[in-house]
Amino acid sequence: MSDNPSSAANQQERPRVETISPDIGWYLAGFTDGEGSFNVSTVNRNKDFTTGWKIVPTFNISQRDHTILHLFQETLRCGRIHDRGDGVGYYDVRRIDDLIGIVIPFFQRFPLRSVSKRKQFDAFSTMTRLIFEKEHHTFDGLKRILDLRDTIKVARKRKYSTEQILTSFRSRNPQRLYAELRSPSGMI
Repeated sequence: MSDNPSSAANQQERPRVETISPDIGWYLAGFTDGEGSFNVSTVNRNKDFTTGWKIVPTFNISQRDHTILHLFQETLRCGRIHDRGDGVGYYDVRRIDDLIGIVIPFFQRFPLRSVSKRKQFDAFSTMTRLIFEKEHHTFDGLKRILDLRDTIKVARKRKYSTEQILTSFRSRNPQRLYAELRSPSGMI
């Protein structure tokens, strides 16, 4: 063990996915198949971002028994555990570096069995990589991310539709809007 403080941000303390015990890995993958969620769970208006929106991909497990949540956190050495206030706790990972460096490789090594969850994970992986590559700062990249997000079924209605987000994005970028208003002859 290292003398460095243990934290999810400490690269020396991070697991290498190939060192995770297959017994634990397959158990957690199976648990995720039934109880896990991969989504862009936070799409919020935020004037501090160039697009006007904060896009946050999230891997999440909710459960009353916190034992499993702690097992995820101890195994992956990233993410946080929260309590909802109704006795249900949830483990989530939102840091892009953790999603790209740990969560996605984990589920590539221990693939999900359910077809629907695998499709959700594939869309999530693509969205996360696009965000990691800063594609969400462009209209086309943001549209691609939101189109993928729309393929993931969620239990409740999303706060903002793809159309609302893209319309707002266009209105924040007057040069692009002006360019789109030009006719092929160059006249507006």
